Amino acid sequence: MSRTPPAAPPPATPWAGHDRPPAVPTPPRSTPPAAPTPPTPSRCAPPALRTLLAVVLFAAGTVLTGCESGHGTLVVGVRPGRPGLVDRVPAGGYAGFEIEIAGYVARRLGYRDDQVRYVDLGQRTGTGSPLDLTMGALVATGRDPAGVPVSGPYLVSGQDILSGADDLSIRRLRDLTQKRVCTGSPGPLVARFGVAWQRAFLITSTVEDCVRMLATRRVHAVTDDAAVLAGLAAASPGGFRLVGHTFTRDKYGIALREDSGDLRTRVDDALRAMFEDGTWRRAVIDHLGSLAAKYTSPPTLERYAKTRSPQ
Repeated sequence: MSRTPPAAPPPATPWAGHDRPPAVPTPPRSTPPAAPTPPTPSRCAPPALRTLLAVVLFAAGTVLTGCESGHGTLVVGVRPGRPGLVDRVPAGGYAGFEIEIAGYVARRLGYRDDQVRYVDLGQRTGTGSPLDLTMGALVATGRDPAGVPVSGPYLVSGQDILSGADDLSIRRLRDLTQKRVCTGSPGPLVARFGVAWQRAFLITSTVEDCVRMLATRRVHAVTDDAAVLAGLAAASPGGFRLVGHTFTRDKYGIALREDSGDLRTRVDDALRAMFEDGTWRRAVIDHLGSLAAKYTSPPTLERYAKTRSPQ
């Protein structure tokens, strides 16, 4: 009986001995590099950029005092207690013709109203912030080596006389010869009437004290700037009379620091704009009372003025 030969084994396969073919290894997926974390922005620009910004802003007429402070603060010196020009208001702060002038100039220089700080010159100490502008400086023409730069004038006025409303005996300066007078500026009166008259008739004090003495008839007259006396007369209708006889000629300007650079030109330009757009005239009407009829046009600016002894 013949034997059937065994069947030939199936051909070998690569996965022989396994239920299913082994997994083909997958090459690792490349992960893209993480994007660099952006640097946390600093509150200020790099030094080189800040320098460039300072140059650009200065050319535009601004002052860079820090990357976040903008223009910073403009410090303005004023002399309150002069109604019409500068006086304190009950709510705080100051009001008057010179405050209108200072505020307009500050805005033209690029400052907001809340960036202007007014300093009472009578209470100023040597440790305070340096003044950028000083209002009420008496302007002298020419170049005074002892003076400081000044823009203006923004007002030309003079010493006048205030009497009681019912006292018609005082009409001009010579009528004060036998009168008791109170003043804060004795120089012109002493020059006119002499030292003997000064000892007999003159009291030197602040304008506020002088007006109180006039109200109680301790003196016959008060002399001071016409704008101040007009403001006092307007504040007490029927109480006082502005004589309307000026015996000095004073030009009021804005004093600057010696290191102010081109600020004087820029302040002059601001004053000129105020003169031309009608703001100056409106300020005169609002604050100088009866003198509005006298000051119908602004004064002529004196480009190279100097100031006498600002306080």
